[in-house]
Formats: sequence, structure tokens, C-alpha cells
Amino acid sequence: MSEELSLKDRIFRNFLLDPTLSPEKMTTKLDAKYNSVKDAFAKLAKEGLLQRSGRGNYEPNYPGIIIHILGRIDILEKQAK
Repeated sequence: MSEELSLKDRIFRNFLLDPTLSPEKMTTKLDAKYNSVKDAFAKLAKEGLLQRSGRGNYEPNYPGIIIHILGRIDILEKQAK
């Protein structure tokens, strides 16, 4: 099954590979619109996967990422039953 990743998912994966990517740099890397990238960063922060470390600066929120993964595993386990 080949599903195309959403912009938010692409941003999150690229950010985890290189946390120095700011929204401006990510815009260039993904050839996306700046406002869309900025909104995706804000959503990732709101979901607890990233945390703001200053204006336009983000860093991974590892506890939030782990909690998110555990929640996804729980959902998949329930679906498998």
C-alpha cells in the first residue's frame, strides 16, 4: 500500500533527521509554501511532538514523541484483536 505522506508528516520526519531545519530551511528543502510549513510546525508543537525553543526555533519533544508512539501502538493492538 503506497500512501503519500502529508506535508506535516514529511516535515516531522525530515526534522527528526535534521533538527537544525527551521521552517524557512524546511520550506526550501521540501519545495513547499512557507505558511503551510509554518502551520505544520505549529501543529506538531500543539500535538506535543515538537517544542518551541524560541521564535521560529523548534526542537524534538522526545517524551511527547514516545507518548504519541505508545498511543498509536495501543490503537493498532486494539484493531488487531
